Amino acid sequence: MGWRGGWAVSLLVVGVGCGGALPEEQTEAGLAQEPTSAPEVTEEGLCLPTAAGTQRVKTILPPSELGIPRFAMGPGGFVDFKGTLHFAVNFEDGRRALWRSTGTDAGTTEVKGFPATAGTSTPLLSQLTATPTQLFFQAPDAAHGNELWVSDGTTAGTRLVKDVTPGAEDSYLTHLTAAGSTLVFFREVFDATVFTTRYELWKSDGTTAGTVRLRDFGTTVDVSYLDAKSGNALLFFVRELEGATSLWRTDGTAAGTVQLKRLDAGPDTYPNDVRTSGALTLFKLDESSGLSELWKSDGTAGGTLRLASFGATRSMRVLGALGAYAYVTTTSYSTQYMVLYRVPLAGGNPEPVVTLPNDYASQGEAFPYIDAVSQVPGGSKLYFSVAIGSNGPAPRDTQLWVTNGTAGGTTLLRRPLSLSDEYGSPVYAVTDNLVFFSAYDTATGIEPWVSNGTPSGTRLLKNIAAPAQGGSSYPREFFRQGSRVYFSAYDDTLNAQLWSSVLGGTCLAPEDAQ
Repeated sequence: MGWRGGWAVSLLVVGVGCGGALPEEQTEAGLAQEPTSAPEVTEEGLCLPTAAGTQRVKTILPPSELGIPRFAMGPGGFVDFKGTLHFAVNFEDGRRALWRSTGTDAGTTEVKGFPATAGTSTPLLSQLTATPTQLFFQAPDAAHGNELWVSDGTTAGTRLVKDVTPGAEDSYLTHLTAAGSTLVFFREVFDATVFTTRYELWKSDGTTAGTVRLRDFGTTVDVSYLDAKSGNALLFFVRELEGATSLWRTDGTAAGTVQLKRLDAGPDTYPNDVRTSGALTLFKLDESSGLSELWKSDGTAGGTLRLASFGATRSMRVLGALGAYAYVTTTSYSTQYMVLYRVPLAGGNPEPVVTLPNDYASQGEAFPYIDAVSQVPGGSKLYFSVAIGSNGPAPRDTQLWVTNGTAGGTTLLRRPLSLSDEYGSPVYAVTDNLVFFSAYDTATGIEPWVSNGTPSGTRLLKNIAAPAQGGSSYPREFFRQGSRVYFSAYDDTLNAQLWSSVLGGTCLAPEDAQ
């Protein structure tokens, strides 16, 4: 498997090419105020969906034998293929299946089922990846093990692509990415002769003959599990085991598989926080010295540049890009305050925007960290959740925030979200002014919520769970397909099923949107 990297530790040092020290920690005193709320208005566009428009699409799974709602798998891996929702269903008994849905009970059908395989467990049907004409995924069967499959959306047109690892042995395939009409992916093979992993880059056109290895990276490098899609290409990170870390690009051809830039010469550098904002990929590079660096890439060598460096007294996390700036947070290890910074994409010193409040900063271990981030492609707002740590596994607090890049437009929308260390709240922006997430309330437990980006427009979407379940439906994987947002939720069927919420075209007044 690809290397997992280390956690960042960072203090703002200097923006590349600009010189001069950044504000010291005492700057927090001047910034540590509650951010001003944005105007509480319901803007035009998609409006808050209603409880009445949020319904179970179909009962697919039988009652769970495990009986723990927060661990229920439910439908997942949602993907848009030819304008229709496709997804994976993995049953507790080891059966697997590819499904599709048009949003109705009758229109939600199984495309291809896979029986349970022998042994203690059956690998999941996973990694659904759509090209314009084919849907690739990985699935197991008894004769071939866990291998690459493809579908045209019909049962007859769903077939094994190639037994990449011949026989019943599983293939470990990662980084499945559509590069135009071609699928690119890595095959990772443990090499017992040198006791390490071999990384092979492959491509597939959906045929056996057209599924071939593009490049063997060998056993002397490590390929990170982190990646990004840039246009019709895959960006990925390669680290020499005793040397440099580099950013690579592949478009599914041998000539188009190239090293874009050598990022660092040190032996212990790791990428983290890879986020795509519009045409840009932003990422953080952590070094063994304690420094972390913010980078940007547009998928070209010349457009892959370091924007700023951060030192060892703060933790830095990447949020995304808005307009001419990248946005990051830095959290001081000594004060336990998180500061939102903007970094000019054209080069220049990072600038503080606002300090987020931390009610627990003086009460022992209470370190804030970013848990989830969501942004509409090309959008003008960033939604992000912040968890306040504790001296145990569960957080003290969890909060949903939105920012438009200004202090006045950085707003706390809801607290708490999930306070469990075994379930994290998803955050999914549909538009700049509509975000789905989950949150906890004493009356309902953890249920789906929505917000239009203002505190007054932030509300419970629907109380789905039956009281006998303990009061939480633990929603997962919000995904927009057409005029609906789909998700899975544990309901009165005593398992996680497929649900959807209809996106309305007529805005209601905030007090009427329940």
